[in-house]
Amino acid sequence: MKNKLALKLVAAADKYRAVERNFEGADKVVQEDYEDLISIANMIESEETDSQIQTAMWKLDTLVRDVIPDDVYYSFNK
Repeated sequence: MKNKLALKLVAAADKYRAVERNFEGADKVVQEDYEDLISIANMIESEETDSQIQTAMWKLDTLVRDVIPDDVYYSFNK
């Protein structure tokens, strides 16, 4: 990846995935959330429209959406 915003999102996703969680099914939930974040990073990298990226971000659970760095989030949610 070369896009700065996509790279920031990947870094945030990696950090999110590294946090240890102690509830049943955590591994599966965290992996799905991680994949969602990486999917959005790929959308940014491939220069999909702001509205497509915005919609993908809005579909995330609030907890996961909060992982997205502010400058990345507000670049697509004005």
